[in-house]
Amino acid sequence: MIPRDLSQKILLSTPPKAVVIYGPRQAGKTTLVRSLPNMGTVNFLNGDRPRDLQRLNSIESEADIKHILLSADTLIIDEAQNVPNIGRIVKMLVDANEKTKIFLTGSSAFELAQGVRESAVGRVVNRNLWPLSLNEIAQAQSWGFVESNLERFLVYGMYPGVVTNPENAVETLIDLSGDILFRDAFALQDIRSPNSLRHLLELLARQIGQEVSYDSLARETKLHSLTVERYIDLLEKCFIIKRCGSFSRNLSNELKKGKKIYFCDVGLRNAIIDDFSPFNLRDDAGALWENFFFMERLKKHDTERTFVRQYFWRIRGSKPKLGSDKPIEYSRELDFVEVRDDKMVAFECKLDPKQRDNAGGEFRNSYPQCPIYVVSPRRFDRTLFEITENKVSHSLPI
Repeated sequence: MIPRDLSQKILLSTPPKAVVIYGPRQAGKTTLVRSLPNMGTVNFLNGDRPRDLQRLNSIESEADIKHILLSADTLIIDEAQNVPNIGRIVKMLVDANEKTKIFLTGSSAFELAQGVRESAVGRVVNRNLWPLSLNEIAQAQSWGFVESNLERFLVYGMYPGVVTNPENAVETLIDLSGDILFRDAFALQDIRSPNSLRHLLELLARQIGQEVSYDSLARETKLHSLTVERYIDLLEKCFIIKRCGSFSRNLSNELKKGKKIYFCDVGLRNAIIDDFSPFNLRDDAGALWENFFFMERLKKHDTERTFVRQYFWRIRGSKPKLGSDKPIEYSRELDFVEVRDDKMVAFECKLDPKQRDNAGGEFRNSYPQCPIYVVSPRRFDRTLFEITENKVSHSLPI
């Protein structure tokens, strides 16, 4: 088992509150809560088991609450999104709790968060557990191990079952992609066209690193643009994809409403398009590296609660062409700009470490104190995965 960075972050959050751990299916939520230190005796209930559901649904009186709280030092409710009235149950447990550690896990942020928000607001601490990070693997193995296996991670991803059992990676990912769609996405809402949702997911998988348009996706899937937006929102709440908006502040020609969509795990993305070709032979290697780096940064910020916002940056414009009335159209872009308060840092993902970033003078002139780092899998530098805005002395110009 690979220890998780989130473990130490949640130990002090309960009691009396409950800790709700969201995350993708098979990201290791159950393993995490079962392996926490100093848990004492544990009462483990599973929302997939009818007997446990009956026990939770029978909680009505103060005596019922006291009985379940006093039955063990730690109460774990696994797959809590399947428990009817989970918000009401959590509210009663937390209000009566004095010393019991309470943990809930769920693979669907949509149903579980909705249930908890209805009744247990202010009584829970919400945390996300993502697939493994490079830092977690390095702490369990070494940074040398990470570097030597990086191209494999870029193809097969970072799910614990894939990292610890690489010989079964393809089978694990194909099974997982089916489980996520059928058990999570399709079960959450009324999906009138499952084939269209699959088609949409495949289109998104082939467009990582590119700006996406809901209208364009609607035309290709024969869905209404509002339905496309609803499906994308659903896929994000199921921890399949993650949206990245555009950054704009100073320039009139900065893209203000653009969006890119990345997958929460590149191995899952490759399973959806059924392509596990070696990284050095792939036409989409650059896009995979960009997706991978984005998620590594997101995992870091989310686990450490840095409250950093992630964007991409792009401008479009035109300039006169010598000897012609027709102007030259141009664009400049940066893969990622991370912002917190008045501080920012930028990253450009390149396969060739000798390449420069694509920002041009426009970004540097408008944000002269923002450092730009070029990151490449072929010149691995672990410090580039650890940079935070608080460690860089710069501010946004007013």
